Amino acid sequence: MYETQDRAARRRAAIAAEKERLARDRARRSADESPGVSGFAQRKWRWLGVDGALAVEAVSEVLEELIRAQELPDHCMAPMAEAITGKPHSEQLLPAVRAALQAQPPATVLRQLRALWVAQISWFTDEGTQRLRLICSTAPDLEIASGRGRQVSGGPAFSLFATAVTRGAVPLPNRHLDAVVSWAPLEVIDDLVDQGGLLADDVPWQGRTAEQSLYLRARLIPARVSRDEAEALQWTEYLRREGYLAGETLPRMDPPDVWGVLFDVCADGDTDLLDMLDALLPRAEQVQLRDILSRRIQGDWPREILADQGMWLLLSRLWRPSRPVNPRLGGFYALVAANRAYDMLKEGDLEGAAAQADLFENGRAGTDASRALQQEALNIRAYVQSVYGNLKVAEELAEKAARLGGEAERNLRLVRNWHTTRKNQRGPVTNPFLELGLDHGSSQWEKRTRELYRRHEGDPSRQAEINEAGHRIDAAAGSDSGFEVFFSVPLEPERFLMPDRVPRHLVPPLQPMPRRTDALSSEGVEVLRERAAVELLQDFRVTPPTLDRHRRSS
Repeated sequence: MYETQDRAARRRAAIAAEKERLARDRARRSADESPGVSGFAQRKWRWLGVDGALAVEAVSEVLEELIRAQELPDHCMAPMAEAITGKPHSEQLLPAVRAALQAQPPATVLRQLRALWVAQISWFTDEGTQRLRLICSTAPDLEIASGRGRQVSGGPAFSLFATAVTRGAVPLPNRHLDAVVSWAPLEVIDDLVDQGGLLADDVPWQGRTAEQSLYLRARLIPARVSRDEAEALQWTEYLRREGYLAGETLPRMDPPDVWGVLFDVCADGDTDLLDMLDALLPRAEQVQLRDILSRRIQGDWPREILADQGMWLLLSRLWRPSRPVNPRLGGFYALVAANRAYDMLKEGDLEGAAAQADLFENGRAGTDASRALQQEALNIRAYVQSVYGNLKVAEELAEKAARLGGEAERNLRLVRNWHTTRKNQRGPVTNPFLELGLDHGSSQWEKRTRELYRRHEGDPSRQAEINEAGHRIDAAAGSDSGFEVFFSVPLEPERFLMPDRVPRHLVPPLQPMPRRTDALSSEGVEVLRERAAVELLQDFRVTPPTLDRHRRSS
């Protein structure tokens, strides 16, 4: 409309536009005027930055509510009462209003400040005005997250409000943590924990209720929570982990959790569940499991793994050595070697069993366990030599075993008796249970006899051996001596068992308890607004924002 290169024309156009603006302004101010507020009163109020009849009425309502709220000192009551009558004091009113607001509850303060903001009455410093704008905004998250809003800073309450409504996009300064952790809504504390803005060193549980304090400790320092406290929290993950470490029988979960599967794999040796365990373990323990599995062919596990006796059952199920195992490599290898010799004995491989047991000769016997296994190895060697007919060698071996005490003395008497008895009079020296592939004294001998007989259909010689073994067991069971007439291998079956302990490896570390609070509610946001509003009173002016009564305040 005013497109021209003529400077005079542009000046005339600008003057015309300004006149139009002033006319619109006069029309608006005329519409704002109310018969209840005289022009003289409005001019007095304009000294205090209150512009227009509607703004005066809004301030009057705020002052009336403050006067009714509670008894105030005369130095507060008198200036506010005079202002309501249209005689606001330019020096006394604002300090009186500030003192009155500071005596109100947070919810009342927020309501009054909102009323002042709606009436466009800025009795705050420039910084306070910016914070009030954000506090009173209907969409503070968008405004604060914007470039302009991010430049607005404030005290602890306002900073927490900004952090909460932006879900951490505007972080809470560390210097304000101590001032807010004792009163901030629990949902906000959880947000700070999830965002990494609140750590255990900040001890946010101090100053909270007992219930909230325990909850926050479980979130930040789970290792310092006792089992009783975990039960009070009904913290299932903690309790199942503690139950596992204590070797308790854990209730089954559906779907299975890591503790149930870990117990089945490590404590029961169920290798069929290894893939499931791999999927349930955290990354660090998953890598450890895969390293263990990668060594299953050679059986060369690290020393720290072998030092954990709770792992021995799983390792023994994973490893199937094809050659004799050196028992002098350590306790695990000694136990595997003893079991290998015993298993070969039950499989009928007497030569292999003797070769494996021979490796215990001159082995280290520094502990009760190693001495016990050496005695079992001597006993196995004595039995094999007896079966081979080398009774003199067998007697020497049995004597060595007997010197170590225990049940070996009875086997020594048997070998000596066989040694002094003519061959055609001594009868079989084999243990019929071992011939059937059973543990000595097993109650399953009848069932096993039938199974083996059917399995060797067409092999009369082997069937005759099976029947003979069954008849010998049956005859011994009906005699006074019982099964003591047979050479006993092993001397003490418990010695061949893997340690009944819960492993410490593959155990996931205790994780902090997951949050149990929902996202911050509108009520929680309002609590933060109220706190921020009270804090904002520090920026409330005690002098008028402008003393120019002839123009609108800015």
